Amino acid sequence: MELQETLGDRDRTVRTLLTAALAAVAIRSFRKGNRLRGLLVGGLAAVTGYSVATASAGEPETVDTERPRERGELRCAACGEPIVPGQVRKPNENDETVHEACLEKPA
Repeated sequence: MELQETLGDRDRTVRTLLTAALAAVAIRSFRKGNRLRGLLVGGLAAVTGYSVATASAGEPETVDTERPRERGELRCAACGEPIVPGQVRKPNENDETVHEACLEKPA
């Protein structure tokens, strides 16, 4: 947990320094008369600064450890196994979703 917090703090610091550097380049470009470059780099600095300002501080990313049933994924009514995207499925006589292979099995 401590390592994740350290990496998060370091990432935030790097993004803050990047924002400051981009803002400096944008100001320098405007002063030299390069308005298009200044506008583009200034926009990039604004976006980077916004991401730094709105980042959740100290909250490490969570890993999804829920089971498919708890997430409400589609399950076969006949065998109870999850139906993954791309897998052929059909309704049975009770209008429940089942694998095509489970529908073809004799009862």
